Formats: sequence, C-alpha cells, structure tokens
Amino acid sequence: MAAYFDPSESDEVKAGLLAWFCDELQDWTHEQVVWALRSWNRENPRRRPTPGDIVALLKKARGEKIARERAAAVQPDDHAGMSREDHQRVSAEMSDKLAAFIRPMPKVAE
Repeated sequence: MAAYFDPSESDEVKAGLLAWFCDELQDWTHEQVVWALRSWNRENPRRRPTPGDIVALLKKARGEKIARERAAAVQPDDHAGMSREDHQRVSAEMSDKLAAFIRPMPKVAE
C-alpha cells in the first residue's frame, strides 16, 4: 500500500486512507487484493486507486469466474431427435389441425 501514499501526506491522512482501504477490503483475501492491485497498476499505471476501484475489479473477476463455471456445468441435451414414426404421427396431427384454418381461395371471375 505504500506505493499509493504521497510522502508529503501527514500521518493522520495516511492512517485514514489505510483505515478506509482496510474497511472496504476486509471481505477479500490478501491474495485477491494483491491480484486486484497489480491488475489496477497494469491498466492504470499513473493513477492511484480508491477502495471502490479495487472492489469493482474483484467483483468483476468473481462474476466472470462464476459465469465460466456455470457455462461449463451446462451440458447439452443428449437429444437424438424424433424417430421417423413420431415425426410422421406429429406431421399428420398438425396437418389435421391446420386443415381447419386453411380454406381454399374462392375463384375470381375475370
């Protein structure tokens, strides 16, 4: 965290900033916070992050991980399709049902 403090800042300001960071990041592991700080430094080398910036990175990474896990857990159905007999039966049923809606067009006299 020392990289984010200005040497000219008073000890009270540094203590307040450190307390702010600790309070906001207490729910995350040390490894997660270090990862997020390094990630922030790669993307924003000249800007000092706020705890909210770090939490946003952590939540985004967690969401992407959960999305990948859920996508991997979804298995496609082992659907072989309809048998020929079922297809013929359903086609006949649908033809009968649609016949009630389809009427021949009347002939138009010229």
